[in-house]
Amino acid sequence: MELYEMELAEAKKRLAAAGRDAGDFDFAMTLQPPDPDGGGMWTVRYDVLVTDKTTGKSIKPIGGIGLRWVDAFEAALEAGRFA
Repeated sequence: MELYEMELAEAKKRLAAAGRDAGDFDFAMTLQPPDPDGGGMWTVRYDVLVTDKTTGKSIKPIGGIGLRWVDAFEAALEAGRFA
């Protein structure tokens, strides 16, 4: 999925800017089912399980059109959630 791939590249850039190695993190994207209340509109949504391989700590933000999982990941990184 093109959107996810662009966001993943951005997440890795932010890791590098924070002095972290992207190879220390695992990113696993899973598509979510369409919203049954979406009125026939299907918007791509997915969750991204981000795990720090060195600590085993992880977060699972939601991504998709209009959803900013990379920002949530960066905020968690800055807050020390992976330490």
